[in-house]
Amino acid sequence: METMEIGDYFTFEPAKGVPIHDWFYYKEAYSPQLVEWALKEFGIEKGTVFDPFCGIGTTMLYAKENGFDGIGIDVSPLALFVTKTKCADYSEKDAEEAEKELKGLFSERREEGWGWEFELFHPSRFFGKRNYNDICFLRERVEEIENENVGGLFLLALLSILPQTGFFIKDGGVLREQPKKSAMPVKDAFKRKVKGMVKDLRGKRVSGAEPELKLEDAREFSEAKADVFITSPPYLNNIDYSKVYGLELSLLTMQKESTKTMRGREVRSFITGESFGACPPEAEEYVDIPIAGTYFADMERVLVNLRKIAPKGCMVVGNAVLGGKHIPVDEILIEMGKRIGFEGRIGAVKERVADVRPQKLRTRESAIMFG
Repeated sequence: METMEIGDYFTFEPAKGVPIHDWFYYKEAYSPQLVEWALKEFGIEKGTVFDPFCGIGTTMLYAKENGFDGIGIDVSPLALFVTKTKCADYSEKDAEEAEKELKGLFSERREEGWGWEFELFHPSRFFGKRNYNDICFLRERVEEIENENVGGLFLLALLSILPQTGFFIKDGGVLREQPKKSAMPVKDAFKRKVKGMVKDLRGKRVSGAEPELKLEDAREFSEAKADVFITSPPYLNNIDYSKVYGLELSLLTMQKESTKTMRGREVRSFITGESFGACPPEAEEYVDIPIAGTYFADMERVLVNLRKIAPKGCMVVGNAVLGGKHIPVDEILIEMGKRIGFEGRIGAVKERVADVRPQKLRTRESAIMFG
């Protein structure tokens, strides 16, 4: 088993400052070093890499940077957009046009733009009037950019700066209002972000093949062939990611109910909706915990599909503490995998502390190696 050094790659922290990879901050993502480690563990130097929960595209971008073909799916339009934008083919002309567009972008600044709405509350609640209007103005202005690559770059920049420019924080599974929080002006944050992205493009030109990306549900999708999968499904933690990243998703789609649509297609790692079946026998001990039974039922279907797509793969998961019980998610998934046709082992771990008030309990994150 690997040491804690590998476990540090289970987080997004090592990706901070890595060109292109850090264009969009996603706390729940793992780092590109984890992808590199997993491929070496399997001895894979070429071929196709599959990610059924592609998130912000860490696996797909690493694959493109290193000569692998990539296939990625996700139920989140936000995830697919971020991945597509990071993995697009950019030219020097794109960089030049981005700089030109940026110079004149705010010269015709309008006080009123498209009406941006969010399912849970009106977004203006979390932004000052000037910042809210600038966000709406930029969202509308992006649609007028003829160069698709530049338009995508600008839209990703806008989505990425929302936390910096608003009076809120992402606290676990909720958006929490922080009226006294310092909010950076949208104009300044946007310009700084775009300039950094253009600098990345010029300093690290990615020449590999763009990955194949689809808006699909990992519990249903099995129509692909790959040499290996590298992924991390939602943790069993009662966090609804459609809400945590709901502001970004609603601004991307400009559809108030987009978060509700996504919620209906997510793996049930939170208490709502129905699963894809009954609780598997390997998790029967935890069937009385509503979220656990549905989660493992959904993950059984995911494993069944992965068995059809690739012969081996790495899955980063987190164990859970729910209902006063410690749930060894990694061990349960390994046993489920054996019944489905995989051999599994824990390849690396990272200890963490679960804040289960009034106490804190030690648990772990693991990289499961299926083969």
